[in-house]
Amino acid sequence: MKFTFLAISCFAMAMEAVGQNYDADSIHYTPIPKPKLKKKKAGKDQYQSSKKIEYFFNLQMGSLVGCNDCGKGKELTFTAATVHGITIGKKLRTGIGMGFDSYQNWQALPVYGLISWDLIGNKNKNAVFLQMAYGWAHPWFVRDGAYSSYTSDPFLGVAGGRMINPQIGYRLKYYNIKMSITIGYKYQRIFYGYNTCPTCARPESTIENITQDLNRVRLTMSVGWK
Repeated sequence: MKFTFLAISCFAMAMEAVGQNYDADSIHYTPIPKPKLKKKKAGKDQYQSSKKIEYFFNLQMGSLVGCNDCGKGKELTFTAATVHGITIGKKLRTGIGMGFDSYQNWQALPVYGLISWDLIGNKNKNAVFLQMAYGWAHPWFVRDGAYSSYTSDPFLGVAGGRMINPQIGYRLKYYNIKMSITIGYKYQRIFYGYNTCPTCARPESTIENITQDLNRVRLTMSVGWK
């Protein structure tokens, strides 16, 4: 009887010890729940802004306001151009352009490099930007108006010079389509010779070499891709 009581007591003590160890272990290994972090979905704008370099192009049309002979008043003539280039980052654009400019009797095909910087906004938003174009143009003379009766060009050795065109503009974004309006100053230099005495015995000795600067206010509207 004593042996039975002793055995039951030992068994009860052993079960109590096991229970205590189990409780201690269960407290020690209880996992701590981690807060759930919400994953941000990459939207379309985030995807676009991650691209460092993108291709763009635009077509420009507008007017040149100024005069060759300001004593006769101001002239309103036509200008057009296309630009192809790349956007670097969110604000910088650079490219190459080619266009057509009319200065009444003088016409020109400019070829130029262009760089622009967004002052307000960027490529994914509407923006105010500064733009600078620098290049060269091939000019020619059109026998029109007072020169329409001429059977040949009155000027000799016509050649083009540098072209400078700083502008400021505002660009609107609609998905990947961009529209903008700009205003700026356009400077174009041309060279030619004029024979002051074509009936003289030696007409080549009476040729006067002339450098002429064509200065205009340039107003344009453009539409393009990205």
